[in-house]
Amino acid sequence: MYIIIAGAGVLGQDVARALVAHRHDVVVIDLSREVCDTVYAQIGATAIHGSATDIHVLEDAGAARADMFLSLLHRDADNVATSLLARSLGVSRVIARLRDPSYEPSFRVAGVTQLVRATSVLRDQILMHVEHPKIEEMMSLRGGRVQVFAVAIPQQAWAADRTVEEVAKTRGFPKRCKFLGLMREGSDEVLIPRGDDRIHRGDTVLVLATNETIERVVELVTRA
Repeated sequence: MYIIIAGAGVLGQDVARALVAHRHDVVVIDLSREVCDTVYAQIGATAIHGSATDIHVLEDAGAARADMFLSLLHRDADNVATSLLARSLGVSRVIARLRDPSYEPSFRVAGVTQLVRATSVLRDQILMHVEHPKIEEMMSLRGGRVQVFAVAIPQQAWAADRTVEEVAKTRGFPKRCKFLGLMREGSDEVLIPRGDDRIHRGDTVLVLATNETIERVVELVTRA
């Protein structure tokens, strides 16, 4: 895909690096010439020095033929403006960074198709580490009502060496919960589990669960 990124801060550069690695055609716009030089030299993306709130800069970046536009500037007002300009130039998919929730209606009016709520993501990660210290990673879905999380299976855990079906049929295992993946210790591969797949000691289990069932699931799969 042809993707334009407005803003080459830490987030913008990380996203650009990942997209280039996935073989997308990436153009980055930033106000700093030094940052643009860094993006081109270290990431390999095309970098345009200028303001993404200037429609002529967006035209030079090829917005009229872009498949996607990512607005990752520091100020919500600037992200609203760039998103509106991108949509006016025909970009069908616009993803924007949201800091202040009071700007959300403005983003919707501007035609943004998806919002990234940076503060909500950080809040959820902090709460996860505070309330569920055994969980390694977590991703919120459906406005935070559903979570996808990873939890390591201790060497002495009851669930170790049992099949996915055995664990799922254990008394007290929440019905609104599902194993999505098994990550073997020492391997980068993720196994999509079936009922007869066995959970090994040291595995990391990827689980889908509702908020009210997380604690019960973690307790069950990690208990000795």
